[in-house]
Amino acid sequence: MSKTLSNILTIFKVARIVAKVVFILCIIGAAGCLLGLLALPMVGSFLSSELLIEEGLTLSSAYLGCIVGLISCIGEMILAFLAERYFKNVLNAGTPFTFDGAKECFRFGIASIIVSIAVSIASGIVAAAILVFTSSMLAEPEFGTSISLSMGLFFLFLSLIFKHGAELKKTTEETTQENSDAQ
Repeated sequence: MSKTLSNILTIFKVARIVAKVVFILCIIGAAGCLLGLLALPMVGSFLSSELLIEEGLTLSSAYLGCIVGLISCIGEMILAFLAERYFKNVLNAGTPFTFDGAKECFRFGIASIIVSIAVSIASGIVAAAILVFTSSMLAEPEFGTSISLSMGLFFLFLSLIFKHGAELKKTTEETTQENSDAQ
């Protein structure tokens, strides 16, 4: 195994560990958001309206924060799971330069874009529903998707590089086979 391939696989090992950690943190975050959402009716009666107004908050904005946080954590949990699975498969193959690995990298990029857009849409729907049902004015909520979209585009680009590497590897193996058969 070349030193460069060894370095690439080391990066994949680290990325797999990071994906596992992110997955666990997303589970904790989702549980915290769900707990906060369930506790808000009880805590809301203890909070004075003056305290909320001083902080520029309303109870509906607290609900919005918990629900949007839960949706975001679930979306990122899905991406972390898919990323960990992809990194595991590359490590099992011993190289990212396989046709199956390139195809899975492409699928992960598409999934990242889809999850990013779905989280934004779901968050927007929740914000609109809370706005309509509570008749309150919320601060202009923003649901950014640039990180997941960028990550998705990065993995789409990376899949092309891995596919090209698999094609070169296949061509090299065929040439080597032909040369050994000729001798």
